[in-house]
Amino acid sequence: MTEIDWIILALLFLSTIVGVVRGVVRETLAVAGWIVGILLALNFSAELADRIPLESLGTIPRVLIAGAGIVVAVLFAFGLLGTLMRKMLEVAEVTFEDRVLGAVFGLTRGIVAVCAAVFVFGMIDDVRASRMWRQSILIAPAETVIDWSMPYLPEGIASMRTPAGRVAVEMTDKLKELGL
Repeated sequence: MTEIDWIILALLFLSTIVGVVRGVVRETLAVAGWIVGILLALNFSAELADRIPLESLGTIPRVLIAGAGIVVAVLFAFGLLGTLMRKMLEVAEVTFEDRVLGAVFGLTRGIVAVCAAVFVFGMIDDVRASRMWRQSILIAPAETVIDWSMPYLPEGIASMRTPAGRVAVEMTDKLKELGL
């Protein structure tokens, strides 16, 4: 196992533990909070920016401040809702199930994060050609998941994954075999 494998395992472990501690209800609400917050920020930050009395900053910083404020407010609201839901689950005595499903959610989130990182770093030829990348045990399964998910991703993202990185690694391996 290479250093990359240990980093991947640590990320998966930490994400799973966070899922266990927080439970599936709070984890789901956290993800929903991010999605709703970002969507609201994209739709309303320009309008809210006009109400921010800092004209000296200019338009773009005010829009960014407004967008960040919207996201933070939504995350806070969803956090409160998550805490309330967690208390209701404790009263209903379903915390074990919530935590087990939280572990599944956390592991799934970790797998998605690992695949996203492999997707991004895999586009860098020097990274793909590195010893750690080529000898990694966990990169190949992540790339299989990425390849499987390509038809479900927007075309702009899917088109970013080119075979150029794979060709570079294969050429490097062949040059090493030839002693060059």
